[in-house]
Amino acid sequence: MGRCSTKKVFLIQSPILFLHLLISFSSGALKPDLKGVCVSKGGRFPPYESEGKPPKPVGKGSKDLTLCGVFRKRTCCSPAQTNPAFVAVRNLATFGEASQDCLNLFELLECSICNPNVGIQPGPPRICASFCNKVFEACKDAYFASNALTQMIGPCGVNDIICVKTLKWESNGTSFCEAAGFSVQTKDDSREEPCYGSKASLQSVVESRPPRVSRKKKKRSPLKTETLSCFKDLLQWVRVRTTIQKVSLGVSFLVAGMFLIRQWNNRNRKQRLAARRLGGKANGNSYSAAINRRVVQS
Repeated sequence: MGRCSTKKVFLIQSPILFLHLLISFSSGALKPDLKGVCVSKGGRFPPYESEGKPPKPVGKGSKDLTLCGVFRKRTCCSPAQTNPAFVAVRNLATFGEASQDCLNLFELLECSICNPNVGIQPGPPRICASFCNKVFEACKDAYFASNALTQMIGPCGVNDIICVKTLKWESNGTSFCEAAGFSVQTKDDSREEPCYGSKASLQSVVESRPPRVSRKKKKRSPLKTETLSCFKDLLQWVRVRTTIQKVSLGVSFLVAGMFLIRQWNNRNRKQRLAARRLGGKANGNSYSAAINRRVVQS
């Protein structure tokens, strides 16, 4: 029987929802840089395959992004960056005991590396302090662990022995983002480089999206339908197993009954044979006694 998979239900599947979430949690202003080239971030972030080249669209297939699809139209990312981000979000959902708000915001944070403006900046992804505070507040009760190699914190995984709540690791959003491998830009920072998490930082992404065209809605299979299908498959499997068990039990009873009947018949046959033998001996003795009586009388 096929297994029912709901591995991706915690991820933000809609790019529009992704943008609306990030914009709603953001502040600040910047002008997108359309002339820069991709610069690897270093630290825990894998190097860009498009190092030294401008951000570009990502096609479908093996090079498609496994996460952060909203930046597919223009990004420095490849699966080399999105695969670790996907694992981090999955661990947070599976082992981190995170709320849905925490999952959504942490996914937005991990996807910062795929923002084209972040990709062309040197150094770790620069995150707006206000956005770090939002992530910290949502994830303060989730479980994180320290990576012995990178000396950075990340969602608790299956092989992590010591996992503690975020509040035990850090006390505010800035220190949390820095401990997770990001750099933070505060309001007092006089630098003009863009920080990820501002409303204007996504304006170019929103504007680059093609206009929505009215079309018929495709019939989707909701999660409830998939769950119901899985339940029906499971029920059918249980019924088949129950039927097999019943048939097996019936065959066992049948075999046992045939064995007992056979044993009973063998026993009766032996008893009848023994009775015949005893009856033959008794008749022979009576005949000999009658002959002896006749001899004596004569």
